[in-house]
Amino acid sequence: MRSDVGGRSRWRWAACALLVAASCAVVPAAQAQRPQPAPVRAAAPANSPLWAQLTLGGAGARLTCDICTPQRDVGAMLTAALGAYASPRLRIGMEAQHWTYRDAGVREYVNGIGVVVHYAPRPAGGLHLIGGAGASFYRAGEFRYDAPRVTMGLGYDLPAMGRFVVGNVVTMDVAAFGTLKSEGATVIERVGYSSVRAAVQVRRR
Repeated sequence: MRSDVGGRSRWRWAACALLVAASCAVVPAAQAQRPQPAPVRAAAPANSPLWAQLTLGGAGARLTCDICTPQRDVGAMLTAALGAYASPRLRIGMEAQHWTYRDAGVREYVNGIGVVVHYAPRPAGGLHLIGGAGASFYRAGEFRYDAPRVTMGLGYDLPAMGRFVVGNVVTMDVAAFGTLKSEGATVIERVGYSSVRAAVQVRRR
């Protein structure tokens, strides 16, 4: 009887030891299979440091002088700008523009280049003020006119897709104290130039 009891006791101790060992093995395995939380990543900035913009629309342009016609010639205008953000409210860049119109068989062109500044009173709002300075270059047959200019206007945009926004712009370019020339000879001095533009825009923030 003692020998039988002792044998049963040994078997019970062995079974307990196996259960403890199995539980120790199962707990780490379950912890290893449990999905680990993904590492926390820094949020991407709302805007890229750079911005780019295209506008396409119409502009009424004219030269102002004693012998110039007073009406505006309305032609197509394309502009392209590229710049960087100085702050969430302020972006600065370089802008190039091209305007063209055909009058009585003569093709007129105005090319321009300059610095453009957009200021948004509310960074989250769509309204922004437009200002800038540069130069305009008028060509029509043998006539040419070059003068410094300033730009002022308004723009409004709405989110479109991802970093892109779409909207409208209305601007006015004004130049003065230029000289109208024909084949290198001065025709008239102190000539002014102005254009009023209304266009649609696409901008990448």
